[in-house]
Amino acid sequence: MKDMLSKPNNYAAEHPRLARTTIGLMVLVAGALYAIVHIANGWLFHFLELTDHINFIYLPSFLRVINVLVLGMLWGTLGTATGGLILFFYFQDSALLSTLNTAASASCAVLSLWLLQILQQRPLALTKLNDLLKLALMNALLNALLHHSVWALLDPSQLVSSTQVAYMVIGDINGSIVGALLLRWLAMHTRLIDIAQQQVANSESH
Repeated sequence: MKDMLSKPNNYAAEHPRLARTTIGLMVLVAGALYAIVHIANGWLFHFLELTDHINFIYLPSFLRVINVLVLGMLWGTLGTATGGLILFFYFQDSALLSTLNTAASASCAVLSLWLLQILQQRPLALTKLNDLLKLALMNALLNALLHHSVWALLDPSQLVSSTQVAYMVIGDINGSIVGALLLRWLAMHTRLIDIAQQQVANSESH
């Protein structure tokens, strides 16, 4: 009985192809969720929207953070990038601008996590709200700076207000706070985060 109960826990580790397939599916789910939440955010908070890319409450901001925290730096970044690719069909931007916008969105969270861990000289703790809020703030700042750098170079028409950088930062922070609270609750009260991280660890060990 003991062997039968322990077998499912080791199944992915003993079958690396299954673990990689599971990771691929999680990346696709993360990307689809990112795209869906972005579109839904525009519908729900249209009255708070400054442009198609800037909202006072931007919920997908927390998905960028959650992706890298749960799926890891590589797979989490790919998850967000997948969502950005799906949104190519939603925005009317040029292919180059859409590509660079996606690169900015996908890279800001992983850069923020990397920098924060260097500054704190320790791994970020999912159950520490202070860590999650610091990451949310850094993610918001980097995201706004990266996007506005792209727009200044390729599409100055996106620059509609002298306060839009601050507006975008606040919008990302508002969305990230929601995500930080949700992620902390999930990490403390469920095994969903542990299961996802175990799948990532299994795939990377082969």
